Amino acid sequence: MRAWTIGRIAGIRIRVDWTWSIIFILITVSLAVGYYPIVFPGLSTAVYWGLGVISSLLLFASVLGHELAHSLVASRQGLPVDSITLFVFGGVSQIEEEPRTAGDEFRMAVVGPATSLVLGGIFYGAFLAIRPASGAAAAVAQYMGIINIALGAFNLLPGFPLDGGRVLRAILWGASGDLRRSTRIASLVGQGFAFLLIFVGIALLFSGNFIAGIWLAFIGWFLNNAAVASYRELIVRQTLEGVQVRRLMTTDIDRIPEGLTIEQVIDQHILSGRQHAYPVTRDGELVGLICLHDIRQVPREGRTTTTVAQAMTPYERLRTIGPTDDLAKAISELGRGGYEQLPVIDAPHHLAGLLRRRDVIGYLHTQSDTGKQDLTGGPPNGERH
Repeated sequence: MRAWTIGRIAGIRIRVDWTWSIIFILITVSLAVGYYPIVFPGLSTAVYWGLGVISSLLLFASVLGHELAHSLVASRQGLPVDSITLFVFGGVSQIEEEPRTAGDEFRMAVVGPATSLVLGGIFYGAFLAIRPASGAAAAVAQYMGIINIALGAFNLLPGFPLDGGRVLRAILWGASGDLRRSTRIASLVGQGFAFLLIFVGIALLFSGNFIAGIWLAFIGWFLNNAAVASYRELIVRQTLEGVQVRRLMTTDIDRIPEGLTIEQVIDQHILSGRQHAYPVTRDGELVGLICLHDIRQVPREGRTTTTVAQAMTPYERLRTIGPTDDLAKAISELGRGGYEQLPVIDAPHHLAGLLRRRDVIGYLHTQSDTGKQDLTGGPPNGERH
């Protein structure tokens, strides 16, 4: 499991990716060994390590506050927010829909850096107020003031998909009314900014500053990939919008009864290779879905006695889609849970078909191969610059 949930704020799941532990350790060590002993000499080693841990946790809270600001504004605008995940490069809000207008995009983007700058001002003000009385507390307040101001300023740089890049896209979108072209321009600017970071990182490597060089180059690489992926995701979503699920769903599917044992399912169905997931029915009604993942969870010695009803995902826990929903919604549902298929339901417990991930991907490849869309990250055929 890559990330775990640590709680909820305003109904939004807060998750921590395992990679966050890397940055937590690096920051704690660098502060305890390199920063605080130099900036605030005279304190004990134990105090320096304590300051390092406290500062890392406060940085965690500051990044969370930055992302929470994005998420709360998105929720206020009617956009569903699934979670906030903190990872090695900071945090990301899992907002399930794109902003509907340029104004919505601008407000969502700018509130994050604004929150960081406000937090930076509060921390630095606290540092100035308590500096004469408490060296340790003042040290933490000063560091948090500097780091939050730096975080806000960095995110305002026009490198899509950083917040500043999204602000740039919102301005271009508002001026032109063309979301796709605005995203393309913002993405190219983001890639340029990413390559600049990579170049500076390489220069630092050759100058002997290995840690900073590697870190900057790595951030640049990450931002470049994110800029390309963000534009590609927009093309995919626009390609799938308005195309109904019924167009790609599979109706010729085998259904199995809930009383079969897992061994019977393997022998009679799975080994044929025709399907990887089977709707489970009772008196013609859908009661669940069983797939290869469910079967793998059953120990080999228990497959002769464990029934489908015991191993399947029950209807109440299934993510489903309607036949008239569009494929953009469907691909979002597939991606959110990492599913390979979704049951298509046209009435409660009535299965109309299965929408498989491979069918959606095949449709996208067809669109690309026929020249209707370029899904590689470049402009579509016929688009002028």
